[in-house]
Amino acid sequence: MLLVQAFFWGVWMIIPVILIDQAAHYLMIDGARSIRRMIAYSFVFVAFVYQISVFLPLRFSVLRKMRHKTPSTGILYAVVITLGLTSIYAIYYSLLGNKSGLSEHFFWSMGPVSMAIAVITGFFTGLGDIRKNQFIDSMTGLGAATVFLGIYRFSLLSSDVLLFWMFVTVTVFISFILFRKSLQKTAEQH
Repeated sequence: MLLVQAFFWGVWMIIPVILIDQAAHYLMIDGARSIRRMIAYSFVFVAFVYQISVFLPLRFSVLRKMRHKTPSTGILYAVVITLGLTSIYAIYYSLLGNKSGLSEHFFWSMGPVSMAIAVITGFFTGLGDIRKNQFIDSMTGLGAATVFLGIYRFSLLSSDVLLFWMFVTVTVFISFILFRKSLQKTAEQH
């Protein structure tokens, strides 16, 4: 039941993401008009808003309902929330989005990259309860995920294929390491 709630949290959290995307388009911040606009759009208007839309329901709703929180449960629920958010975002972006100069790489990579970044958010958010350091660990997860998503969007807007592939490789590698580490932490706790 909590997994279904997490998915629908992601679906509902698309509202601020769409509103900010529309505001960025109205203010002409989206797209590749200048390097400053690309950075502001990638890191603030897209990455931060998207990641805070995953983080808030994860940290303040889903994980609060659980007794035993671990990095692996944080990852599971972050991925489910992201799945809901990304599913609706893909539909929105395909039908109504501003496209912002993005290439076809965006459409085939959006889902897998979002899931890999959700591993980062979930790992650190779930780790906070084990280490009794919720604020710092949660902010680490939110900050790291925002930077990763910002680099992803910037590489797509700038059409920098080398940066894109380096980013994908590093993100998958880091997500894999964090996932393995989460399984070790869960095994240690039981």
